[in-house]
Amino acid sequence: MNAARELRPGQLAMSLALLALVVVSALAVVDSTHRARDRFNEMQSLQRQEWALDEEWERLLLEQSTWAAHERVNQIAETKLNMVLPDPATIRVTSSGAPR
Repeated sequence: MNAARELRPGQLAMSLALLALVVVSALAVVDSTHRARDRFNEMQSLQRQEWALDEEWERLLLEQSTWAAHERVNQIAETKLNMVLPDPATIRVTSSGAPR
């Protein structure tokens, strides 16, 4: 029995073409995996940025509510602007005369 097989003319070309396709396919898998990892890392970075911005937004909302608190506005009006509440007996309510 002959150990070495003889290839028909088209078999060698077909084998080389299939080998080339396998190598190209393997390289495509490697490239695709690398890109997927890059996108995942970018997504995680953007999520961390989103969380930081959400925390800052909540802090700013709390700060805004503190600055706009009724008691704080009254205190600033009295201390810095020398404003006082009028005596209720001196308050007069008038109508504008416009129909409602």
